[in-house]
Amino acid sequence: MSRLLAVDLPEGQVVAELSLPPRGMSLVATPSGRYLLVSRGRDTDRQWLTVVWTGKEEGRWSRPVIAKSLLLGRGWNIGHGSEAYTYGGSLLAFSERTGEALLFDEEALRPEAPFLHQRVRLPNPDHYHMVEAPEGTYLTLLARGQVVLYPKGLGGEEGGRFSCPVQHGEAFHRETGRSFFACARDLLVLQGGREAARLPYPVAGERIGAFLEGKGVFFGYSDGVRHLLRLDPGTPGLTPIPLGGVFLRGASDGERLYVLLTEGTLQIREAKEGRLLRQVRVSPSPFPKMDEDTGGAIYPDIAPWPERGLVYVSLPHLGLVAEVDAERGRVARYLRTGGSPTRLVLVRP
Repeated sequence: MSRLLAVDLPEGQVVAELSLPPRGMSLVATPSGRYLLVSRGRDTDRQWLTVVWTGKEEGRWSRPVIAKSLLLGRGWNIGHGSEAYTYGGSLLAFSERTGEALLFDEEALRPEAPFLHQRVRLPNPDHYHMVEAPEGTYLTLLARGQVVLYPKGLGGEEGGRFSCPVQHGEAFHRETGRSFFACARDLLVLQGGREAARLPYPVAGERIGAFLEGKGVFFGYSDGVRHLLRLDPGTPGLTPIPLGGVFLRGASDGERLYVLLTEGTLQIREAKEGRLLRQVRVSPSPFPKMDEDTGGAIYPDIAPWPERGLVYVSLPHLGLVAEVDAERGRVARYLRTGGSPTRLVLVRP
């Protein structure tokens, strides 16, 4: 059985401990912060989607509780990082093994409300990501190695398909209207429903698997790389930034990048050029060798709190969460959780 701990910050007091189905994979918050969605690993036999009410209310907090347990899809893909997917103002969850998208309003998550939702059929079971652009919606198909354009809405008539083998990682730049898709050997650039460029990766043996959003730029990364790849959407172009270590986990608050290395250090970088500002040792020893797959979460995570100059880093191998003073470049304290803490979500007032 997995546990979800609710910790009151900055006091650090555990205010709730909820039991969840084992082998949890993703933990994301809805835009309001009132609900969390928790999915299990895609290799489990029963694909529960658990809804947690965070206790966030107008002017006060209540004790978090489980609001719903839903068993209506398989192979959940529910968000990126700590944020739930949205589409056209609705929440979205992909049931990847059945080839469907579920659209629903946040009100459908209330404990007393029926789970009213719309099902959208997708081309085939696959691992999906999505980009909303002026010319329509792009849906990525990892197994098929394609990016599909829907000019009039997800699941409607197709407006084009673009080759992108092993697609994993995407970004949209509003100012230029360009969409970027990380393929196996290069970065596909689409604009106005047409291919604008393909950018080869500048470092041999390293590709992009996901992006951190910076200040007018993006930073591509993947498991085990030794560089961030800075994407300038205006050029467009890719520039490698050496890390001096092996990438394990990353996060961004728009002003700062937070990069966790396998040696146990957290790098704090500015989010325009990627310049290193501070480096903090958060683990006294390197992280043990780990390889996270679709069976469940085992990697550490990072949750910035920029308003207070803090960032939280989970340390699964120690049963701790490090509270880092990002301005002073030091660990302020460790929060003892026990077990192996992985995914983190910070719900602000």
